[in-house]
Amino acid sequence: MKKMKSIHLLLAGWATLVFGLFLAIFFTDIAGQLFGLSRQSEKWISAILMTALVVPTILYLYRYVYQMTGVSPKTPEYSWKKLYHFFTGMFFAIALASLGFFIANSQGLLSITQWHAPDQWFAALFINIIIAFLYEAFPEELALRGLLYDVLRHRFKAWLAVPLQMLLFISVPISVSLLQELFGMAPGNIINMGYVITIISFGFVLQLVRLWSGNIWASMGFHIAYLEIMRFVVVAKGYGASPILTYHESVPGIIIIIPAVVILGGGVASLVILGVKHLVQKRKMKRAASLTN
Repeated sequence: MKKMKSIHLLLAGWATLVFGLFLAIFFTDIAGQLFGLSRQSEKWISAILMTALVVPTILYLYRYVYQMTGVSPKTPEYSWKKLYHFFTGMFFAIALASLGFFIANSQGLLSITQWHAPDQWFAALFINIIIAFLYEAFPEELALRGLLYDVLRHRFKAWLAVPLQMLLFISVPISVSLLQELFGMAPGNIINMGYVITIISFGFVLQLVRLWSGNIWASMGFHIAYLEIMRFVVVAKGYGASPILTYHESVPGIIIIIPAVVILGGGVASLVILGVKHLVQKRKMKRAASLTN
């Protein structure tokens, strides 16, 4: 009975994210064609629709997760009271990106030629953060690294729940692309091996961030920071503003080292943090056991 309930919750959470994303794109396309909306207006509509369609449903489904697990925290991980953890995730990603630039610069692979004044990019960055939060980070993290992982973790060990969550993550854009083709729309993503590897790796790091931080807001912060680093530093074009900085590559395409360090370095650092936390917890348990004896 419990097994069937967990399967139903997995399907419900996954379907909420897939159809929420598809419907947000679908209705935005219709609105754009009917009213001749600008690209920026379409982004706002998609973002608002995505959060409106996905978040309330996921929060509703969480009630059944707590019933299934028998654990109902006084302050859930997604509570606004824990919003400060958002900045933990952001600073973690920014620190890793900075490390990537330091490594590339010290090896003569990359050099920063100019820092642009905030008035040239801050407004565009701030707006994009809000849109990315509503369209991507908030609904995706709450559904994937939150509800779906919690259901999987209730049934399986962490070493199996994490890769299963990663598979569910990559299945979302693939399923949405198939739905778009079915309804005669242009697919929103080009699904190739590089895309699959990036998404799976990204999903792995995001889940680890949630695990060591013990909070879903931290993975949201990491998610947002990674996106903005990509959009306003690594591939800074199409956002109506100057990039945060201009760089010179000694080897064309070497800028890929920055997202690589954020993802790979984030994964390694997260595993180290989790390992240290496990050892500390184990020692505390041994001390507690020795005191009782």
